[in-house]
Amino acid sequence: MKTGDRKRSQQGAARAADDPLDPHDDLVAIKSWDNRLFARLLRYARPHARLFALSFLILSVLFGLDVLGPWMWRHVLDGPVQSALDARAADPAADVGPFLREFWAWVAGYLALVLGSIVLRYMEVAQLNRTGQVVIADLRTRLFRHIQSLDLTFFDRRPTGSLVTRVTSDVENLNEMFTSGIVVLFFDLVKVAALLGLLFWLDWQLALVVLAGTPVLVGISLVFRGGARDAHRTVRARLSRLNGYLQEVLQGVRVVQVFRREERVSRRFADHLALYLRANLRTIFLFALFFPAIDFAVTGIQAATLWVGGTAIVGRDLTYGEFVQFWFYVAMLVSPIRELGERYNVLQSAFASAERIFQVLDTAPRVVGGARRIDPAEIRGHVRFEDVSFSYDGTTEVLSRVSFEIRPGETVAVVGATGAGKSTIVNLLLRFYEPSAGRITLDGVDLRELDLERLRAVFGLVLQEDFLFAGTVRENLVMDRPEVDEDALETALDASRASELVDRLSGGLQAPVAERGATFSTGERQLLAMARALAGRPRIVILDEATASVDSNTESRIEAATAELLQGRSALVVAHRLSTVRRADRILVMHRGQLRESGTHEELLAKDGIYARLHRLQFAEVGPA
Repeated sequence: MKTGDRKRSQQGAARAADDPLDPHDDLVAIKSWDNRLFARLLRYARPHARLFALSFLILSVLFGLDVLGPWMWRHVLDGPVQSALDARAADPAADVGPFLREFWAWVAGYLALVLGSIVLRYMEVAQLNRTGQVVIADLRTRLFRHIQSLDLTFFDRRPTGSLVTRVTSDVENLNEMFTSGIVVLFFDLVKVAALLGLLFWLDWQLALVVLAGTPVLVGISLVFRGGARDAHRTVRARLSRLNGYLQEVLQGVRVVQVFRREERVSRRFADHLALYLRANLRTIFLFALFFPAIDFAVTGIQAATLWVGGTAIVGRDLTYGEFVQFWFYVAMLVSPIRELGERYNVLQSAFASAERIFQVLDTAPRVVGGARRIDPAEIRGHVRFEDVSFSYDGTTEVLSRVSFEIRPGETVAVVGATGAGKSTIVNLLLRFYEPSAGRITLDGVDLRELDLERLRAVFGLVLQEDFLFAGTVRENLVMDRPEVDEDALETALDASRASELVDRLSGGLQAPVAERGATFSTGERQLLAMARALAGRPRIVILDEATASVDSNTESRIEAATAELLQGRSALVVAHRLSTVRRADRILVMHRGQLRESGTHEELLAKDGIYARLHRLQFAEVGPA
């Protein structure tokens, strides 16, 4: 990223950190029930329909066993137990042995039923969680791939921590939806309908008592859902902002410590944490009100059922066994209704996360590759910029009608003051961004017509601050490119003068690399980056301030390697140090987004223009000037 771009990005991040209440793009609006959103979530579940069907089957069998239990209680109470009581009432000396044997047979059957339920309960939990994990693994993979396909404009406007939250925490939220959310919720609706039918079949008068109290439960849940929706939206947004700030601080911890910003950073983190805590406490408060209210309504229903049922038993209109069976079914009916709030909580949390996930998935990349696939080996390396203009924010032009060409095998250097547009030229050539106007061609073909993967395989890029991934040296040099074989790797190491570095490492190419290459010096990282770029046998080499952060000794090694490697290749060299571009075939001088001068080192000095002034300033040839 160019220096000016980094400044704009850092300023945006600073504003976000200074104003924790700024919703940014993390706080999204969702409906209490969004059919469109729910349908999109089901698309990810559809490929795993068999797993969901198996979960539903297990729940159905388990429900059947749960229904069978109260039926067995009824037959035990109205059968052997009542018969034994009647026999003893008629004759205290009566033999109740047969009734006891029948009673123990029912008990044995009930114990077998309980054991079967335990096994099915295990299968239920295991199957539901397996189903949820499979679905979210697919979603997380697709989300991560989509994020990688987006252009740099997307990343310039969003904190890294916010995207990490979407891929990790937000996707994980959907796991609970696919386990205890969708499947269990729909099955609870089936259970409620089936149990209501059973209650009316057992005793329609008692069933009406239960049914009369049900709207109270539903009403409490409806009142609760509005607050729960807003609370979950806020929680997800605050967590995203907290993660974004944490990631930013950890990445810049050296700067924080050097400038003694620990106390200020801690206060800002505490502000973010306080907002996140407040959002969570609001959710807890809502649930603290919801469950007692539900329990009060449930107790009222049970009390009314006990009163009406007890009256019916006294009047001999209902047996003890029938009432016990009815009571158990009422408890089974109330349970899913009572848990409706928790199910709704799961769905609202999932909807809030899903909206944030789909917000990313719906972001279309602005840079799209064409259908034309090229063979990098056949590329001559003729690049043309034709009246190219570009703006990062859509308002201020960073490049304005820039035109130049790099002929096959030619080395062209770009120089200019900070913010002149040098790195933007590199970004456009690699199609990290799309020109606002004009076009860029490679061997006469517009870059927009070319397949992106094949196009970027043509280039070898070395940045001022190149990135090394945690892993091994070999993995960082090969980067899973099929064209990088052992011969190419050895040639690149020798040519880039990095072979001496690798030989010194314990383990050689298998030596471990810490995150961001922290165990290597800046110069060593540059040498490895040079070797990585050259291992792919690029047709065009781009050096973007490649020697700006290295010592003179390393710079001379890189320059020697560059001179050897650029033979027969086109090259674009961006540099602040004019000493590194003297041998370029042509030097382009950028000033405030415009191409102001072009020529060789000697020609530009003779013009006594911008380049000559930059040269005098760098080499202190005019004293105070």
